[in-house]
This record gives sequence, structure tokens and C-alpha cells, in this order.
Amino acid sequence: MNTRVTICCGSGGVGKTTISAALALKWAMDGAKVVVVTIDPARRLADSIGLSEIGNEATQIDLTTLGPTKGGQLHAVMLDAHATFDGLVDSFAETAEAAQTIRENRYYRFASTKLGGAHEYMAAERVLQLVGEGKYDHVIVDTPPTRNALDFLTAPDRIAQLMDGAVMRWMAMPATKSGWRALELGSEAAARVLRRLVGKGTISEIAQFFELFRGLWDGFHARSLEVHAMLRNPSTRFFLVTTPAPTARSEALFFLERLRDDQMPFGGFIVNRVREAPIHSLNPTDLPHDGALSAARWSQLLEGIVRAPERAKQMAQAHKRAVRALTAAGPHDAPCWQVPDQGHDVHSLSALGALSACLPEQC
Repeated sequence: MNTRVTICCGSGGVGKTTISAALALKWAMDGAKVVVVTIDPARRLADSIGLSEIGNEATQIDLTTLGPTKGGQLHAVMLDAHATFDGLVDSFAETAEAAQTIRENRYYRFASTKLGGAHEYMAAERVLQLVGEGKYDHVIVDTPPTRNALDFLTAPDRIAQLMDGAVMRWMAMPATKSGWRALELGSEAAARVLRRLVGKGTISEIAQFFELFRGLWDGFHARSLEVHAMLRNPSTRFFLVTTPAPTARSEALFFLERLRDDQMPFGGFIVNRVREAPIHSLNPTDLPHDGALSAARWSQLLEGIVRAPERAKQMAQAHKRAVRALTAAGPHDAPCWQVPDQGHDVHSLSALGALSACLPEQC
């Protein structure tokens, strides 16, 4: 099975999680086996598909209430970075005992959850795992807001550079060589200062972590290169989710430049919450005065009601201009899908199903 990866990016508040879930639902109902992954620690994905809980392992969503699925399936995953990191340690450690020692190390427990870029790298790693399982036609990724999503793109490169870095090699030297361990065992002034600052026990744990990590070095480095390649593979595409709001459009164009710079495949724009022009206008004679309000109050209320369609029309025209400006700034002939403003939050499969009609077909 050739799995395609679709990554939905965009600024916060544009409905990116809802779009990701609706896209996954659409393709599943069309007969594909789909898994949607969120790397945002918020619970928005679970809420949007009506689940109380989603974890690091794929959870299948019951689609029978929506009608025939043509053999398709929908699964959902919410990244657990620490559990994913543990899985890599188990894969790359030379022995089960070495893996257990690393997992119990205090510095590892810190690094696997708090180290800069670790969460984003594990997100990309989890996506690569799902692709490698060969169970799915599509892996759809819901990323955090745009600037944090950039960390998702760059984390594999930063991890690869870290594995190649002289500092990491020095830290990972065996105890018999001059390296990080020398700070624990030596009598240099630097060692004394460091012991006072963090304690001898902490130095020992950090030294142990880096020494044990030597056995995982090649595996992590090779894996980071695989992630790098996956993000640039022709079977991967990035959708930029935005709204007609100026700030959201600016963020989308900023992200588009990064995609171009990093040579990542752009799939098109998805513009959410687009206002549509009203179909009907109101005639004041269609609203008879029932006498419950004074003539003056009724006149004010009537004026506001009658003007509402015109204001809605002006908003729809402004949104139309915003979409044109967005597509004009993007690549030539870049696809653009417009999703009408639903007027309410989406928290059910049926609501996602209604939304999905406006989204791209699978390819």
C-alpha cells in the first residue's frame, strides 16, 4: 500500500483541526483507510469527532451512523511524544536492559518531553511510523499554529545536525576518554563549579545518559534523515488552512514562503469560514407590525433587519476579494477550496460530514 501524507498547516483559530478531521472523514467515506493525527496537545481533535479520549495508538471511529463507507475506515491519533520516544529507544538500544536503563534515567525523562524540538521531532517520527505500517491509504496531520508548525518541519534536520555535532560526540565519549565523563571524574575547576551548581548525582546521570546514547546514535540519525525525506516526498502535500481575515492570510503566506524555501510540496489553500452572499433580500412589507412594540422601536428594529442582507453581501464581497488576493500571491494555478462559514462550532461526525463536501477529493 502506498500511503500518502497530507499535512494541514495554518495559524491558530482558523479551524485547522476541524478541517483535518472533515478531510479524513470525507476520504474514509469515499472508501479509503485514513488516520488523522494531531500533534497539538489541545483536545480539539477529540472534540471535533465526538470522542472522549484519543491516545498515541490509533483509535477507530465508528462511521456506521453516516451510511455506507465503501470499505473505508477512519482512525485518530493524538501524539504522546514521550511514548513515541520510548518506542525509538526500544528499537535502537543494543539490549532490553540498556533501553530500560535509559528510560529510567532522569535526564532522559526530561529530554524526552522538554528538550527543544523533541515534541515536534517525535510528531514527525509518529507520522513516519504510521506510514511504515502500511495500513492506511492516507495519513492526515493536524499541526499546531503556524510558527510552531515550522518546528515540525525543521525538527528532523535539527536532530540530524545534533547527531553530527562535535558537542554531542564529545558528550557521548566513553568514560575512558576525555569528554563529559571527565567533568565527573576530573579535578578541574570547571568540574567543581558544575558539581556545586547541579550536584554530583546529576552529573553522573547526564554522563550515563550520553554514554548509553552512543548505542542509539546511528539509529536516531538515520531515522531523522528518513523523516526529512518523507516531508519532501512527492506523495506528501501541505495544505495551508486559513480564513479571509488579514492576519490569518499573512500567516499562510509566511508559511508558504517556508515551504518554497525548504522545497516541500504545496497542495493548495483551504479557506475556511468564507461568508456567502444572501440569496434573498427582505421587503419591509413582509414583516407586519403586530403591535407588541411602539412604532418608533418597531421602525428601528425593522431598519436593522432590512439592512442585514446588505451588510452580509458586503462581507461576502470582502471575503471574495481576500480569497483572490491570497490565490494571486500563491503559486500559479494553486488549488483553492472555500469552506462556507457554518455559523456554529463543529462537534459531531454529521456536522463534519456536511463540511467535508467542500474539501479536496483524495488523489
